[in-house]
Amino acid sequence: MKTHRILFAITLLSLLAILFSACGPRGPSIEIEDAWIRPDPLWENAAGYFKISNVGGASDTLLGVSISISASESMHQTVMDGDIHKMLPVDSLEIAAGESVTFMPMSYHVMIMNLSDGLDYGQKATIVFEFEESGEIEVQAEIRAE
Repeated sequence: MKTHRILFAITLLSLLAILFSACGPRGPSIEIEDAWIRPDPLWENAAGYFKISNVGGASDTLLGVSISISASESMHQTVMDGDIHKMLPVDSLEIAAGESVTFMPMSYHVMIMNLSDGLDYGQKATIVFEFEESGEIEVQAEIRAE
């Protein structure tokens, strides 16, 4: 009888441990939406824009991006210094759990250098995002005039 109570207690504690671990914090869950690219008037360089949302339970860090239509890319943030706009390099960007960051004109953006020849509005380019925890996430971005 005593053995049955001990086994019952061990089983109950094991089940409770499994239930509580399932309710614990989750990892990051990254969603990327509305990715688009705006070329400069000469179609030599461009800027990339998108919204990154972390709907998970832990933060993640964007380490960089690569884009199929360019020779090099780098992340920047536009800030005001008095009356002057300055572009500051961004080596990485933390996306907190439950938060979003929007890359848009006059804010965070990706500089896309040395565009491929023969591009036109409406075409799609592949952007690969590299995150510290979530790894690589690939999305399609439309080339727009906006």
